[in-house]
Amino acid sequence: MAPGSMPANATEVYQEGLRLPPLRLYEAGRPNEALHAILGRNVRIPETTLGDLRAQLAATHVGVSRLRALFERHGRATLRGYTDELLDRAEAITRARIAEIPDGAYEFEDYLDNDGIELDRLIPIRVTVSVSGSDLRVDFTGSSPQVRGPLNSDRSAALSAVHFVVRALAGGDAPRNGGVFRPLTVELPLGTVVNPRPPAPVNARTMTMKRIADTLLGALVQAIPARIPAAPCGLERIFIFGGVDPGGRRFVCAELDTGGSGGSARADGIDVIRTDIANVMNVPAEALELNYPLRVHRNALRPDSAGAGRRRGGLGHVNETEVLRGPVHLTVFEERHRTRPWGLFGGRPGASSRAEVHRADGRVEVIPTNSIYVLETGDRVVCDGSAGGGGYGDPYEREPGLVVADVLDRKLSLDTARADYGVVIQGSEVDDAATEALRAEVGAERGPITWTYDRGELGRS
Repeated sequence: MAPGSMPANATEVYQEGLRLPPLRLYEAGRPNEALHAILGRNVRIPETTLGDLRAQLAATHVGVSRLRALFERHGRATLRGYTDELLDRAEAITRARIAEIPDGAYEFEDYLDNDGIELDRLIPIRVTVSVSGSDLRVDFTGSSPQVRGPLNSDRSAALSAVHFVVRALAGGDAPRNGGVFRPLTVELPLGTVVNPRPPAPVNARTMTMKRIADTLLGALVQAIPARIPAAPCGLERIFIFGGVDPGGRRFVCAELDTGGSGGSARADGIDVIRTDIANVMNVPAEALELNYPLRVHRNALRPDSAGAGRRRGGLGHVNETEVLRGPVHLTVFEERHRTRPWGLFGGRPGASSRAEVHRADGRVEVIPTNSIYVLETGDRVVCDGSAGGGGYGDPYEREPGLVVADVLDRKLSLDTARADYGVVIQGSEVDDAATEALRAEVGAERGPITWTYDRGELGRS
């Protein structure tokens, strides 16, 4: 339906690509020519898609040969014994970590901006995390019914987001295998946004997976507050450009972006970094400009986007890209336009995202998160900022010297330093007397911090 197979306005899975049952790609070492022809006829850039499949096949051959070599060297019984031991060890370590969490049921709810079709309603994801000894139960009852747009998360995707959180709880010394998940029970109610009925569209499930991770961590704050950071940006900004070059060949490319991570009890958040379930690199501006009719005008940190706190969040990102030769089809996936990454224990939420299409004739169209556009020559996509991470702890307890350093690095404006941190700066130095007086005055007006989460416009709780 759209270049890149991720149409933001899809309402059925049939609009997202070709669905095939299990078929032999190769048989007796020879390609299934009919299947290769079907695939090639149903994608915009067949040489790329078929090349990717062949690369995956080559990687599989390498894996098979190396596994076979291990069996030949050590024998089946030895390798099976090691495998069982590694699985059991991962389970034991994970159970020990879970047993450190106080028994109880911990609830939390977070939101997606919309479903790509109905743009004016938030999509709730609700979770109850129950701990009993060394067993962990995760229940998504109360989450939104499945939605019309493509932000539904199929069961396997939702499970992978849960598995990320459990793997993080297990710690770095637990072997990386399925034994980690043996203590886990997951309830994903059928017909909901985390486990939809067919033929629900699912191509934007990455956004939902990230919010699932946020929601799980938000629940665990109540159980192990010192171990859980404030919310990260909670988005994977994806721009998919598609068009035809002067030679008549189709092109499709993706520009990937993200925001800041959340501050924690130990450290500030990290600027512009992928967190939780996402682990892809950005596309260098030089590669985009060399291969596609695009020009990158800005790539920069977004000042004042980090949630204030004793340990601030990480900064979001600013990007501006121009179309040099249109028309170009653009699909946009974003999040946190209508909500903000929550701060913890007095920390402020990170700034929400914002983006626009600037037309060559001067018109400006606000991007409402997940959308589709046709761009002409001279049009620009102006991402005036992805979300920053939430802050952790009282901003008035942050060392003034760190606030000054952020101002000198242009991560923070003088006005924000004064308004959010109560730090008065003269030149490049802290005015100690004025800072102490301002913090005392504002702190007295605010009163003690009695809330855990700060969601900005959605309130504190």
